[in-house]
Amino acid sequence: DGSNYRGWQVQAQGRTGQGELEKTLSRRFNRTVKIVGAGRTDAGVHARGQAIHFDVYPHEVVAKGDIDDSLDECGNFCRQLQRSLNGMLEQDMRVYNITKSPPPMDFKLRDGSVRKLKWHVIYSAEKKLYTYRISLKPKAVTADPTQRYTRVHVDGIVDPEYLQNILHHYEGAHDFRAFAGAIEANQRKQGIEKKDTVRTVYSIKLIDEENGDYRIEILLKGALYKMVRNMVGTALDVSMGRLDENVMLQMLHHSPDEGEAPKQFVRKDNKSKPAPPEGLTLEKVYFDDDEF
Repeated sequence: DGSNYRGWQVQAQGRTGQGELEKTLSRRFNRTVKIVGAGRTDAGVHARGQAIHFDVYPHEVVAKGDIDDSLDECGNFCRQLQRSLNGMLEQDMRVYNITKSPPPMDFKLRDGSVRKLKWHVIYSAEKKLYTYRISLKPKAVTADPTQRYTRVHVDGIVDPEYLQNILHHYEGAHDFRAFAGAIEANQRKQGIEKKDTVRTVYSIKLIDEENGDYRIEILLKGALYKMVRNMVGTALDVSMGRLDENVMLQMLHHSPDEGEAPKQFVRKDNKSKPAPPEGLTLEKVYFDDDEF
């Protein structure tokens, strides 16, 4: 539950998902333990299916009542570790499905060569599934207060069929520079001239959860900073008539009006605000042997 977190990545101040989990693992093993997460989330965003990896030493893999337990057969050790961590963590975070990572695998490098490297939660990930939950109940109808941290009540009239048509525009490979936050600042910080902002959206659909509630499901390869929230916020603005659909398509395809010079649209060209964080959840990270 990301409501009381300042996002996933460790920060100097405030609770983060990575920080809390590293702190708990370090207490459990009585040493500093660093973890790697499959993806970052913003402050207030939830993660039901975040995936991580961390390293342990062979002598630490000991389970009560099972002298044969080892890294080859995680068995009781993984079950006991999961139970132990969940007893130490705050109630807004839980771990599950602790297991030994897969064996080393072939990775294709940027120069085209292939090397066998250790399994890595970021580089081994194939796809990620995000959901964004909204309520399209009429303005006069009170939003459900029990869902205030997981669903956003849209303040405006939205035709669900039209919204689905707008969302379909995102499918495929596009340059999402106009839908990502802090691109230029991150480029300066990382010392790179230009960040690759092309991302692939495999599918995006609007699912009716009844009684005016809907869920947007987005399956993609990977996302830029605030990209999913900007996608949803822009699509909602178009569906409510606050932004022209052609303007959205221009920003997505980087195609200016006829007669104008070619232009690469950036975030400041997109006047839509990102959708609020509480509606967004990282549902699952898919790896090689997972079904999409």
